[in-house]
Amino acid sequence: MDDLADTGIGHALQDAYPDARCELLARDAWELLVAAILSARTTDVQVNKVMAVLNEHYVGPQALADLDHRELDRVIRHVPLHRQKARAIVEAARSVLRLHDGLVPRDLVSLSALPGVGRKTAAVVLGNAFGQPAIAADVHVQRIAYRMGWAAREHPADAEVALVRRFAPEYWVRLCHQLIRLGRDCCRRQKPRCERCPVARFCAKQGLPPAGLPDFRTSGRS
Repeated sequence: MDDLADTGIGHALQDAYPDARCELLARDAWELLVAAILSARTTDVQVNKVMAVLNEHYVGPQALADLDHRELDRVIRHVPLHRQKARAIVEAARSVLRLHDGLVPRDLVSLSALPGVGRKTAAVVLGNAFGQPAIAADVHVQRIAYRMGWAAREHPADAEVALVRRFAPEYWVRLCHQLIRLGRDCCRRQKPRCERCPVARFCAKQGLPPAGLPDFRTSGRS
């Protein structure tokens, strides 16, 4: 297990992304949980816009638990999968009130049992609202863990296991934020910008074509 602060990749990521953090805006654990549920298949910027409107009218789990999901659907209609997310948020609010006295649970098992909450969403809340070591293996983290050669597959479970084995827990949350920034800036799914990547010299480039050869997976695509 590496001490990230003492590794070349750790220094490179810290130099490139010293201010990397959760970009979902939330005042407490409940707001972060709702924002994380909304964030699937959309951007943090869009989620923050929707959350600003939502928070003008509904504060806390009780306010949302009292809603019909169709009413919430109208408020969050600008995010993808808004109908499913509206149902999940209302049911999650009711579960938090019924099972946890209105408080967002602080453990992975209880969080993951809430409607609409998977392992990644739970990790976002644990790591950023409660300061617990957690790995939110989003698509960027999965892709980078695979390309770096840390994980055998581009899969959330593989990425999480790879980071757990490789890095000390105190670095997990910050590392995930830095990898997400790296994925957006350089390590894109199509046409990755390896020449700009601050950790390119450490990368196995697993799954990528050798330098100088065309990537037929992306040819003909915009």
